[in-house]
Amino acid sequence: GFKKCNESETIFKLSLIPGICDCPYFARIELLADKLVQDLPNFKLTKIVKQASEWKDFTIWLESEHGWTMKKSPIVWRELVDQGGQGSLIGDANDFQEYVAAYYNLYSSLTTEEMLEIAEDNTRFKQAEEAEKIEEAVQRVTPSKIVVIGACSKAATYLLPYLATYSIFDPKERIVLHLYDDPEQAEMLRSIEEDLQDLAAPMPAEIRAVTELTNSLCDAKQIIFLDVVPRLQIGYEEFSTSNTKTTTATLDLRKFEAREVWLQRRYAFFTAIGMLIKTHCPSSVRILVTGNPGLDADSSNSASPVNFDVAVLHKVTAPQIPFRQIAGLVGSIEQRIKATVATNLRVFSHDVTDVVVWGNIGGKTFIDLSRSRVYRRRAPDVGVVAGSWFSILTLEAAHDLDWFTNEMQDEVFKKRTKVITDYIGLSHAQAVIRLLNEWWNGMVNDEERIHSLVVASEDWYGVPRGIVFSFPVTRCPKSCWSVVEDMEISTNTMTEIEACIKDVLEDWAVVDPEPLRTYLEDRKDITKPEDPTEMESEE
Repeated sequence: GFKKCNESETIFKLSLIPGICDCPYFARIELLADKLVQDLPNFKLTKIVKQASEWKDFTIWLESEHGWTMKKSPIVWRELVDQGGQGSLIGDANDFQEYVAAYYNLYSSLTTEEMLEIAEDNTRFKQAEEAEKIEEAVQRVTPSKIVVIGACSKAATYLLPYLATYSIFDPKERIVLHLYDDPEQAEMLRSIEEDLQDLAAPMPAEIRAVTELTNSLCDAKQIIFLDVVPRLQIGYEEFSTSNTKTTTATLDLRKFEAREVWLQRRYAFFTAIGMLIKTHCPSSVRILVTGNPGLDADSSNSASPVNFDVAVLHKVTAPQIPFRQIAGLVGSIEQRIKATVATNLRVFSHDVTDVVVWGNIGGKTFIDLSRSRVYRRRAPDVGVVAGSWFSILTLEAAHDLDWFTNEMQDEVFKKRTKVITDYIGLSHAQAVIRLLNEWWNGMVNDEERIHSLVVASEDWYGVPRGIVFSFPVTRCPKSCWSVVEDMEISTNTMTEIEACIKDVLEDWAVVDPEPLRTYLEDRKDITKPEDPTEMESEE
């Protein structure tokens, strides 16, 4: 805009060549105008610097605004601020020099070389100015909102400090972190909020414990469901009269509410929140359901039914939220499997890759090592030893195939679980962090090509369309997931997958029994033996 002065004075608005900041003609009249500002106390001057790419649009605007058809830069006019009305065109560089010579007896003595040097300085200044504007714009970017539901879960102890310290989005993108849990946990939630603020972590623009989700879900970019709606304990199979410390044996005697009742409570919870998500969240929001993996003695009977939870969110939020943006975590189980296999093969857990978990997370699952590989084997009896790049199939590295076939599943889900009596959530939090980083930033281990993820089926591997199932997936370049469709499925694996499908549908039958009925009828038609009499008649 134009600057006004109190006294009647000619005011010039001087436009540089947009982008032609290296214009020597502008350099000449710019210094001439600066001389007038120094010598005349009431002389006001405004300069408009344009990039070359902006100049054409500027001249079009000038013509529409003032009716001037000037195309070459610079353009000079005076604004009669004390009289109002339209400005008066002076003209180009030559016109301005003649005007100044006539009114003020002032001339420019710049040589061509000096004009070019000044033009170069103008160019550098303009580039620096534009870079500064871009930097300021980046800093003004609206922080991205992460909503953590179940923020009092044990895994949150490790997950929340990571989110506050490191970015899962762009490294310069700050976050708004909203924490939600059951109202009964309000005091603990406030303590977590205060602890996070005490971290003085660099990423949060805001940390807030909330008791109502409507406002928090508006503009949410990432929603994370941790351990919510825990399974209720209703007593013990046998009652002990002694007040002894809780042991694995006493934990095994606990009685829990029926699974059907628990699923109904979870359905109500996820339906209510799903409706809020559908109403208030943008369609670009990503939702990760992590639950409680149930990999310790305390929670082994109450592992969250992740497939069921994801299916409820799919049902409630469609079509506002695409199915591909709602997924369930399998990483905690993958990490337990790797640790178990690594112990057997005498390698480190990170040396085991491409583990596949099929099925119903929190229910029946099947471990598939057909594509798994093992790196960096260094035991004396391993045979071929090569660099860190060398790997072989895990099953080829096995010393005892019977263990992998008959004992591994029990070792993963029962024996190792009983050893861990006090779950702290560290492994679970790390699995969440890894998945979020891969989902948003594409951060991936080059050795690790396959993960497992709970997603809605598109008729993959005999799983009916729309059924939520744990599949092998690989990351696509655009930070999304693609199901691996070229897995070789043995007869035994197919049998296990079918049993897992049935388990998923049995859980969903609490909501809608029709998919289970349809699936079982279809299986009957497939497995029904042919009638010998019909075969004879055909002959």
